[in-house]
Amino acid sequence: MKSKILSNIELKRRSIAKALLWRFIGIIWTWTGAYFIVLLVPPSKQTAAFIATLIVIYHHSTRMVMYYFYERIWASISWGMGRSNNLLESMSLRDRVLWTVGTIIALIIIFYLIIHVTPIIKGK
Repeated sequence: MKSKILSNIELKRRSIAKALLWRFIGIIWTWTGAYFIVLLVPPSKQTAAFIATLIVIYHHSTRMVMYYFYERIWASISWGMGRSNNLLESMSLRDRVLWTVGTIIALIIIFYLIIHVTPIIKGK
């Protein structure tokens, strides 16, 4: 006898809401941090490489912590969650095909960049 395992699945509307909210938070957070970095770095040190490095360090170090708490908060919210016997059942055939095609296209682009563009960049 096959036992049914029920699992929670995230509905599309929840995923869209989470993605849009995270993007909004990220834009505001990164812009604010970049603005203050540009303001606080003395003019004698303001090179593009130095400013970019500080922004990248600020962005990735703080966003990692923010994302942890962001996901913990969403884990406590039940809105947009459903139940399914199987995760594959939650994806329509169209969604599976789109996901597969998207993954293949992304891999082709990555390999193209590695094989064809990297030598061009190194040659300059």
